[in-house]
Amino acid sequence: MMNPNAVVYAGIGIVVVIFVFILLQYFLLRNKVNRLSKKYKYFMNGADGGSIELKLSTEVRELREMVASSENMLHQQELLATMQLQSFQKVGLVRYDAFDDTGDKLSFSLTVLDGKNNGFILSSLAGHDTSRIYAKKVVNGQCREALSSEEAESINIALDTLMPDMAEEAGNPAGGAVSSESHPQQHKIDMAKK
Repeated sequence: MMNPNAVVYAGIGIVVVIFVFILLQYFLLRNKVNRLSKKYKYFMNGADGGSIELKLSTEVRELREMVASSENMLHQQELLATMQLQSFQKVGLVRYDAFDDTGDKLSFSLTVLDGKNNGFILSSLAGHDTSRIYAKKVVNGQCREALSSEEAESINIALDTLMPDMAEEAGNPAGGAVSSESHPQQHKIDMAKK
């Protein structure tokens, strides 16, 4: 049989080994927690001692302000493009002699169009004893009233005027190049008609 003292000594030895093992584990874990705590404090305070939370909240606020600012700028660009489409920006002017007895080309036909090719033709016929002024409405680059060759030429000059890019983009929701359907060349007035 076994000696009862040997069993007690073996039990005490096992308890001591387990105690030393637990003590070592305690110190290793404590060391790891201390290193992790230092890293956490450094991360939360930052290198210069400022709080990371404060820095992050500041960065998020600045990003939100930039997004709001860019959305505001986009809205302003859309508004500007709409205003450009509605403002007169295409002009065609033809000077000529309406009557044989006058010189210096005192008569003229002036076409003024907006970005959607809507506007008017203003014609002034000047002679020695007479002067006449006519106005005709232009819708989508076309005039429903009879046109003189000079008025038709004036419309064609105005239609050939290039629009600013912003107005073109607003007129073309797909956002790229203007399609051939909306190109001014297709709105040309036949100058042979009178």
